[in-house]
Amino acid sequence: MSDSLNNKELIAVGHEFARTMGSDTPIIDMAKIVTRLAERLDCTTAALGGTQAQRDQLAAENAALKAAFDKPQAYLSWHAIPPTWEDPLPCGEYLDVHDEAGHKNSDGTDCWPVFAKPETETPATDVFLAEVRAQGVDDFAADTGRLYQTFSPSSAQAKALKSMVYRATAFAAQLRQGGAE
Repeated sequence: MSDSLNNKELIAVGHEFARTMGSDTPIIDMAKIVTRLAERLDCTTAALGGTQAQRDQLAAENAALKAAFDKPQAYLSWHAIPPTWEDPLPCGEYLDVHDEAGHKNSDGTDCWPVFAKPETETPATDVFLAEVRAQGVDDFAADTGRLYQTFSPSSAQAKALKSMVYRATAFAAQLRQGGAE
């Protein structure tokens, strides 16, 4: 059995092994497959725990951001300055600030709520989004690397593409560290 099997392949091997296993199957073979499956289960469980913790952090940050928008700080209404006998056209417009809702704009629509920008820090969201951005740059680097392989290594195009791959890889690392925002 190869050490390079991914989880799906290892599970398929385990099912096949269980299907073909008989009373003459050596105990050492059974122990090996059970050990491999248990190791993968441990790794998967640890990875799942990390994603659950990340999910909980993201949910807490999301709740804090939503709470920041529960109540508007003020309301704005728009009004046209009415024409005068000297100037028959509207003379302009102005905004009025109110402490509560219920006021109308000149055109009869409701006034607009105004929310203050929340001062909530979102480190888990920032890390998650940095990783998403970095993965996009990694994909670009991988695609550029595949394109590089179609050229002669000594060609100008290959040298330029190789430089792009190195730069993209460095940029992805910078994104993961919170830079280049």
